[in-house]
Amino acid sequence: MKFVPKQLRETADISRGDRSLHSFLLNTLSVLIVLGLLYFGLGLLADLTAEWLPERWEVRIFSKLPEGEPEDSPRFDRASALFDALLGTAELRPLDYHLFLLELDQPNAVAIPGGGVGITAELLEQVESEIGLATVLAHELGHHQGRHNLKQLGRTLLLRSALALLFKGGGGSMAGISLTLAESSHSRHQETEADEFALRMVRDHFGHTEGSLEFFELIHEEYESDGGKW
Repeated sequence: MKFVPKQLRETADISRGDRSLHSFLLNTLSVLIVLGLLYFGLGLLADLTAEWLPERWEVRIFSKLPEGEPEDSPRFDRASALFDALLGTAELRPLDYHLFLLELDQPNAVAIPGGGVGITAELLEQVESEIGLATVLAHELGHHQGRHNLKQLGRTLLLRSALALLFKGGGGSMAGISLTLAESSHSRHQETEADEFALRMVRDHFGHTEGSLEFFELIHEEYESDGGKW
């Protein structure tokens, strides 16, 4: 049987793909839905895992984290004594609570999973009042009490791993920015919880909260004068 080619009446150029506005909006909406489900699903999984993890496991897992050493100085001794006093103020999670010095050239404090609280020498130098320093320490204890550090670590690991798998060929920068913005909102919520916990602890220890915001007022002044340095 002889093949007879048939001439096409019309042809369409599909080499450039479909660039219609409708297609673009539909694809964008699909990506946003996937990212939303990814964020809330993996975030919930990370939070539930952090809530379920027994304290003894947390201490054992994170006991090998590198930390600074306690400093032999009057300022650090004052902070250490205040830290120990605060530990007896509230019923805290059974962790290995300890204070250590952070090697950073700025006033800062951080909670490390397992019970560690790090402070910088710059913070000890700038915060003069006992109640101001107590508020900073209580704030970090509030992060421990709310398991914020564990939840944040779990969320970061799960979300970044999922993004790496989904966008292993590239193109995940916008998705990463979107998730970063969402995590910023979540972090602010955790900071508010830690603030509320700190004020309750300070009130129970001192009987009032007057002057407790010294450190945060100092940071605000630095932010205003240095154009966002802190």
